[in-house]
Amino acid sequence: MRKLTLMSTAIVLVFSISVQAQMRMSHADRVKQYQERLKLNEKQTKSVDAILTKSEEKMKSINTEDRMQRREEMMKIMDDANKQIEKVLTATQKDELKKMIEERQNRFRGGMRPNNQ
Repeated sequence: MRKLTLMSTAIVLVFSISVQAQMRMSHADRVKQYQERLKLNEKQTKSVDAILTKSEEKMKSINTEDRMQRREEMMKIMDDANKQIEKVLTATQKDELKKMIEERQNRFRGGMRPNNQ
């Protein structure tokens, strides 16, 4: 029985790791998502690309093992990036960005609930 439990746990762990890896978007895919969803022009796309590049570099440089502190730092970096992106958008694009942010937050919160409830 114990072996079955360990085997089941290992399978679930491997599956969840592969799902998480698939959920992460590459930098190019993220820029493309912003470009398409916000209908960015070429200049805006370049600005968003640069902002996302800097925020990704900042996130990679976080060097703490404390999960809560890491999460707080990442949230601050994302908030700063969103504020910078807003500066290059039109009013209509800003509204769509807010929707994107809300959707991302809802997905994140949904994934954090026990048993997805």
